[in-house]
Order: sequence, then C-alpha cells, then structure tokens
Amino acid sequence: MTKGATGRPDFGDLDDRAGEILKSVIHAHVITGEPVGSRTLSRGAGLDLSPATIRNVMSDLEERGLLSQPHASAGRVPTDLAYRIYVDRLMSRPPIDAGHAHAIDEALQHRRGEIPELLSEAARQLSRVSQHVGVVLVPDMRRIVVEHLEFVRLDAHRIVAILVDRAGVVHNRILGVKDVFDQPELDRIGNELSERFSGQTLPTIREAIARELLEEQSAYDLRRASLLTLGRDALEIDEDATDVLVEGASNLLGAPEFNDLERTKELLRTLEQKGRLVDLLEGVLTGHGVQVVIGHENPVSSLSDLSVVATTYCAGDRVLGTVGVVGPTRMEYARAIALVDYLAHVLTRFLTNPGA
Repeated sequence: MTKGATGRPDFGDLDDRAGEILKSVIHAHVITGEPVGSRTLSRGAGLDLSPATIRNVMSDLEERGLLSQPHASAGRVPTDLAYRIYVDRLMSRPPIDAGHAHAIDEALQHRRGEIPELLSEAARQLSRVSQHVGVVLVPDMRRIVVEHLEFVRLDAHRIVAILVDRAGVVHNRILGVKDVFDQPELDRIGNELSERFSGQTLPTIREAIARELLEEQSAYDLRRASLLTLGRDALEIDEDATDVLVEGASNLLGAPEFNDLERTKELLRTLEQKGRLVDLLEGVLTGHGVQVVIGHENPVSSLSDLSVVATTYCAGDRVLGTVGVVGPTRMEYARAIALVDYLAHVLTRFLTNPGA
C-alpha cells in the first residue's frame, strides 16, 4: 500500500471486482447497520459471483484494512479507510432529489430577509433531509466590512438599523431609543457614518465612534452624542452569539452504532460544546468544494465515530461560513454530498442577491 499526493493511502491496484464487492458491502451495511456476509451479497447484490469467490475477495479486503470482522462468526463491516476509497473512487454522485430541492428552496425563501433566521433554517433543512445533524458555521461579524449604513424610523421609540456589508449582504437590527428622532436626522447620521467609515470593520468603527462620543459629551452636544450612540449600537457585536448552529443532534440516538449510552452522551456533549465543531468547520473554509472527513480522519478525537460532509457558502465572492452534515460513518455519502452542495448554492444565491 502506498500513499498518494494527499497523504491518503492509494489503492490504485484495487481491481474492478474487488471494487464492486467493496461497494456492495458498503451499500448493504449502510442499509442494515449489520455485518455483511458473502452469502448475503451473492443473493442480493446483483454480483455474478459465487459465495466462495466473494468470500475470498472479502478476506483479501480485510487483509488490506478495508473490512473488519466484529465477531469470528459474523460477516464484515467497512472500515473508515473503506469509506474513504468509496467516496474518492467508487461512489457515483447523483443530483439531489427534486422534491428535497423544492422543499429547501421554499423553506429558505421564506427566511431570506433576515440572516440569523435564514441560517437557522438552513441548519434545520440539513438535519431534516439527511436525518443526521445539520450544522452551519455563521459569519464572524468582527470581519464584516461595512459598505453602507442607514436608519429608518418605525415609531417614536423604535428604529431599524440597516447595514449593508462589502459583499452586499443586508443586516437588520431593531433598536429601542429614548430620544425621539425624525427621519431627516436619521438620514443625515446614516449618510455621515457611511461616508466616513465605508470599507472599515465593525470593531474599528465602534472604536472611532466611542472616542468621538467622549468628545461630544464633554462639549455638551448631547443631541449629536445621542445620534452617535445610535450608530454605535447599530454596530454592536454580540460576543455571546453562537458561532455554529446545530440542529438534529437527537438523530444520533436512533443509529445502532450509538447503542452505548455513555458513548452517545459523550458525543452529544461534544456537539453541545460547539467549540470543537467550530474548529472542524473552520478548517473547511480554506478548502474547495464539498469536503468529507471520515471517522478517525477527524482531528477532534471525541468525534471519531462520526463523519462530516461540509462546504462553504458565500456572498458574492466572499466566503461567509460553512454548512454541513454530521452523522455516523455509515451514512449515505452521495446523498449527503448532493444535499450539502445544493443547500450551499441556494444559501449563496440568497445572500448574494438578498432582494432578488
């Protein structure tokens, strides 16, 4: 066994027959969750081979680390390495089911006006369609580059702040105010802040406004100080905001792999901590296309029983975050890849053209 340019084992010498049998074992195991025997394959996998021939090939695959035998009298199950070969070389990649695509379009369309709701809905759809765990890494607001800021008066004590970032993404926030501002005042402060701070990040702008507030308050220009306070509040960053949205963690409970209650509790605790998921999903930000991390390839040891299928979503040409599915290594990878890829494209389309 050699290693290819990616550092992964290279099974270029795996012949067509061995590849077909390995693929058949994986398909059968994904469906049943049970070890797969040679007789099962000879009866139901459509292989024109005798049980003895299948058994010999499966034995060879086991020696090569692609199958394992949980018990001496049992059939065999795929290893993480087998799933890697399957994803990289053996798996066909059909498009997403048309019904699922339509449902995703409809669900996200109803949430496209507000980014937090849109991303939460994306996580829900990933979980619903995959029946695994849906995850969405949200944009880091500290990196947002402001293009335009404006304020619209809703009533005497409520104002909506509308921030447009450099990628064209619209962020809305409703602010409660004690002072009463008329719309022309709001237009002036919005235009001033946009002109002065376009092209800068939220923390940089807030810091500049905070310095100016000290000067205005000391000069007793309280009206201007109130307007600047409005601008500062519109650009506030919620330090406690969730970095990653997780939906459907309870789906793991139904998988036979997680019958061990203590192991399942550990997995759920890891998903709840979210910090480790953030580290994993941030690694996807530098990659291209849909990436698949299988079992023990996972740098987070407590997630080594799980696989992650993830890709990035964008606004224009700027990467904002990651969407993905987390589930047992015994997942339908082709289906998960099609789902994640499709949802990322829909999310990108809505974020790039929020009003279209």
